[in-house]
Amino acid sequence: MGLAMRFLRTIARFERTAFIDRAERQLFWKHSITNLRHQALSLQAFGLLAWMLSRLLAHPGARFDPWLTGIGLAGVIGGMAMTYVSRNMVMSAMGGGLCAVAIALCLHSNMSGTHQPEFWVIPVGIVITVGMAPVFADGFSYIASSIAVWLVVSFGQVQAMLHMDDTSWIVLMAVSGFGLGILLNRLFVVERKKTFLVQRELIRLSFKDALTGINNRRGLMETLQDIHAIATTGDFYFLLIDVDDFKKINDTSGHDVGDRVLIEVASIIGRHAQGYPHGRLGGEEFGVVFHGAAEAAQAFAERICQHVAALRIAGHLVTISIGIAALQASTDLGDTVRLADQGLYEAKQRGKNRYVLMS
Repeated sequence: MGLAMRFLRTIARFERTAFIDRAERQLFWKHSITNLRHQALSLQAFGLLAWMLSRLLAHPGARFDPWLTGIGLAGVIGGMAMTYVSRNMVMSAMGGGLCAVAIALCLHSNMSGTHQPEFWVIPVGIVITVGMAPVFADGFSYIASSIAVWLVVSFGQVQAMLHMDDTSWIVLMAVSGFGLGILLNRLFVVERKKTFLVQRELIRLSFKDALTGINNRRGLMETLQDIHAIATTGDFYFLLIDVDDFKKINDTSGHDVGDRVLIEVASIIGRHAQGYPHGRLGGEEFGVVFHGAAEAAQAFAERICQHVAALRIAGHLVTISIGIAALQASTDLGDTVRLADQGLYEAKQRGKNRYVLMS
């Protein structure tokens, strides 16, 4: 329950949490562009369809500028193509901006075929800028594209709009639409960031042990498999560690004390195994992948045994036993783990609080 509450508080902080580093920020932008590509293309296709329908529904006898129509269509197609192939922020922003401006130009060309072209500036501008807000990955490119859209749709109509009745309402609607688009874009960017960070945290937690904070079985075994595939030098060793008489500690002092023992043992392993993959395999078993000579692996195991043996928790003397086996690509990983397990069994048979290197 406590872990769940901490996780929910973490999610609540994501909205104002900065990225860990530049690499994570770049990964977020790449993630956003990938997820937004198909949504942006769908919205662009919808805009193109809306323009085609508006042209079909124009009143009979309306005349349209073929040059504006041709340039607009070319821009829409070019913008959609850039969006489709975009793999970075610049290409995505250019594709989205070009397509939005081109659709604005196409609709602007349709205004000349209406009885009051100045009337359509505000609704067309608001529909385009607010509609495209969710599919821009960042605020700067959205604002720049919105300004360009408003300039295009209002071109040649500003004087007529200023002489219309209720000019203040026209200005208010234009400014409100522009501000609403910025707000929506910001909200969508924040939500995407929050979702991205939550996913990253879930991935991190899926490889961590909830009690001790070190890698869990999944995290350690995946690393072990990766190292096993390249372990051709004979300088890798797998250490299987088990807390001695752990069931007795649990039975006599309760699970709270047992948890304290596991946390302290994991802490000692973590301090001494810095730089070496390590984790909790389950229950009272831990594992370490050591890189070095056999003598160094044994010295490492000896240090861990000594430091754990210095623990006194709720009146219990805590010790560990360790089985060590060479990790080589030529040997099946399952056989290596079983060999380490045999070494662990032999260490316990010899009196516990010791290590055994299997050959």
